[in-house]
Amino acid sequence: MQPREMAFVVFTVVLVVTVLGGFALIAYAFSSRQRLRELAVRERIAMIEKGLVPAPERDPAGFERLVAHQWRPPASTRAMRYRSAGIVLMGLGFAIIVLLTFAADVAGVAIGVGGAIAVLGAAIFVNGMLVVRDEPDPVPVSQGDNRRTEPPPNVGP
Repeated sequence: MQPREMAFVVFTVVLVVTVLGGFALIAYAFSSRQRLRELAVRERIAMIEKGLVPAPERDPAGFERLVAHQWRPPASTRAMRYRSAGIVLMGLGFAIIVLLTFAADVAGVAIGVGGAIAVLGAAIFVNGMLVVRDEPDPVPVSQGDNRRTEPPPNVGP
């Protein structure tokens, strides 16, 4: 093998290993996060089976933030219209790229014209993602006094 071919083979192998390693790292992160969630659910079930009432979280304000973060109101009609219009324009732009490339055999012009329309569609789609939702955000937890006046129900005499 010549040095140039050898360098190309080494570059290709390094690139493939890097990409596969990235995918493996992502898969490992997902599986470990899933395992932690599974252990938390099992712990909660075990507490319930023993007759204890599991606390929503050690930090009630943190629990409320977590619930509020996971709960998202449905998208507004305006946002859905922006998204669908963006998708249609992106499809139109790519269709013009394909049409002009194969019919007129002018790839540079095709990418310019169709790409401009596709970018406009992408901008409208992103705008639809950023449109404020119709419903207000959940009320934040007050930072007031969190002391209890009565014992929790799982504490014995």
